[in-house]
Amino acid sequence: MEITQRVEDGITVVQPDGRIDTLAAEQLDQALQATMAGGDHKIVMDMSKVEYISSAGLRSLAAVLVKCREEGGDMKLAALNERVTRVFKIIGFDILMSVSDTPEAAIAEFSASAAS
Repeated sequence: MEITQRVEDGITVVQPDGRIDTLAAEQLDQALQATMAGGDHKIVMDMSKVEYISSAGLRSLAAVLVKCREEGGDMKLAALNERVTRVFKIIGFDILMSVSDTPEAAIAEFSASAAS
């Protein structure tokens, strides 16, 4: 799995590409931990290129969400495909995390919440 990152408006956008299975979940977790260690606690996960996510991937995202919020930030999800959306709804992640149609919409949510 390939993971790219970019910073937009002070928000780190992380885009995994491929299946987030057990091995890839560990890789994703390491990348996200390094991002947070660098002081970035406002993260948008651009899931547009993720076709599958395992329970290990879900655990990794949950742990990162908790850590971000403990540090005064948040993690928002964007561009989930239908299959991944179904998994998130079944386990209730769509209630725990903000899910947007696009990364740009998720980034805008950070600005909107800072303004209120």
